Amino acid sequence: MALPNKKKCRQYSLEYLNYGVIPSPTNAQLPMCLLCEQVFSNEAMKPSRLKEHLMKIHPDKADKDRPFFQALKDKHGRTISSLFAKNSSQNDSGLIASYNISLLIAKCGHPFTIGEKLVLPAIKEVISTVMERDPTQVLKSIPLSNDTVARRINEMGADTEEQLCAILRDSPFCLQLDETTTTDNNALLMAYVRYRASNSHEMAEEFLFSKYMETDTKGQTIFNTLCAYLQEKSIPISNILACATDGAPAMVGRCRGFTALLKEQVPHILTVHCVSHRHNLVAKCTNPVLHESLNIAVKAINKIKAHALNNRLFRQLCHENDKTFERLLLHTDVRWLSKGNCLARFCELFDSIVEFLEEVDGALGEKVSSSRCNIMYLADFFEKMNDVTLKLQGNDITLVKSKAVIHSLTSRLDLYRQSIGRKQFAHFPQLAKVSEALTDDLLIVYTDHLRMVKDDMEIRFRDLLNLYVPSWVVQPFQVDVIDCEPVIQEHLVDIQCDDEAQAIFRASGWCSMWLKYAQRYPALWQKIKLLILAFPTTYLVEQGFSQVIHIQSKYRNRLDLPESGALRLKLTSLQPAVKKLAEKHQAQGSH
Repeated sequence: MALPNKKKCRQYSLEYLNYGVIPSPTNAQLPMCLLCEQVFSNEAMKPSRLKEHLMKIHPDKADKDRPFFQALKDKHGRTISSLFAKNSSQNDSGLIASYNISLLIAKCGHPFTIGEKLVLPAIKEVISTVMERDPTQVLKSIPLSNDTVARRINEMGADTEEQLCAILRDSPFCLQLDETTTTDNNALLMAYVRYRASNSHEMAEEFLFSKYMETDTKGQTIFNTLCAYLQEKSIPISNILACATDGAPAMVGRCRGFTALLKEQVPHILTVHCVSHRHNLVAKCTNPVLHESLNIAVKAINKIKAHALNNRLFRQLCHENDKTFERLLLHTDVRWLSKGNCLARFCELFDSIVEFLEEVDGALGEKVSSSRCNIMYLADFFEKMNDVTLKLQGNDITLVKSKAVIHSLTSRLDLYRQSIGRKQFAHFPQLAKVSEALTDDLLIVYTDHLRMVKDDMEIRFRDLLNLYVPSWVVQPFQVDVIDCEPVIQEHLVDIQCDDEAQAIFRASGWCSMWLKYAQRYPALWQKIKLLILAFPTTYLVEQGFSQVIHIQSKYRNRLDLPESGALRLKLTSLQPAVKKLAEKHQAQGSH
């Protein structure tokens, strides 16, 4: 059997440039005319056919010599190179834009599909409407599909995690952690760290990790989860200076609690029971009379809010009575501020509530009316407790500040008790409205309650109230060096003579000054680092749990938060190295 004849493929020759022909940039086996940029078949790569094209199509250029066509070739080459460079640059910019937009999606906690559903259509609308240009090329260079955004977020999350772990491997840090049960009945353990950022000389607070615990939430399980993560990331457990947890037995148990197991590995670690949790337990301390009045107020609120018709009728009544507010607030025990908020609103609408309950539930209305003084007192009391709760929340809260807040409250409780005993209600504005109805028996109830709260605080906050804070820590330039420890006297003299340190102290405060000069005065820093770096609360973890509820809604219940970078990018302040990550990928246009 004869083999089929193989088709001959002609090769380009340099002599063909005399006819204004070069190889096609896309296929070197095809000739292309420099003058009209027409590409011919391989069979046309003959001198006779090339000359025929030049004579018939470009007769005015038939007498041109080789240098003329060489100049055209050089110019055309630069044009092609710039075109490809522009295309490549546009694709690379689109790749970086894809990372940055994915980061914004993660920071907002939105589903990954929002890239294609909202972001790209919005970009298209802006370019076509405002800029009056064709958005096709721009949109094709920015891939934002669901899977693409998910990959970008996971890469950036892993990058920020590695940045943090690289810092913690060589730096001492403090830890706060807690566990909660998510909406899908998983036990989620979350941890934050605080350390001194050497590059910015500031106190940095960062999200460390979140892990699902497969079975129980005992202290041993929590400890094993933490150790496994630190071992995986090569972070020495001895770098932990302090740890803050809640007061659950699994955390603070003396024998098998998490803190007990942690102290076995790090003997000198400082463990802190969350100050906010302890303050919330103090706020629950009431005597039977006040507790019954609180329950009556809650029942009245539920009577109105739990029924849609009652809620609408009550709103109409408040409108007719020209009240500032027309709605009551529900009390939820999990939300620590809800008692003060709901009782404050209850007092504002007290007359309307009584009027409404007289028609709906007369017996409940009489109980509310007879408990008016107690409710007014509780509204003032919980408002003051809420103020303390808010002061203990937020970033950069130190043990020194927490001690000042708690010590101030214990002192003010004595002031409040003495004021009520003298029938002076300047500190209780709601109670002052019903001062004429107050009897001596009621005043004794209130003073006994304030005394009981103070006693409870002194027991629960004994460690914090007894915390020794040297005067040179917060006032290093006013303290007498002779009264300080001999070991640090020379260093204190040095810092008192440091004009730059004094300027930073006046501008930013004592905490910023010590963070900046930690390396210059290491002996002093070793004395005070726990006062600055130790977490007094688990506020950041509680805040993280709120973000978990926001991200893992019923529409995203398949999202694996510990494995996805979405939660990390939402909570961290570290910036991923977008350009470095983009260099690892070849730019691909969107389809």
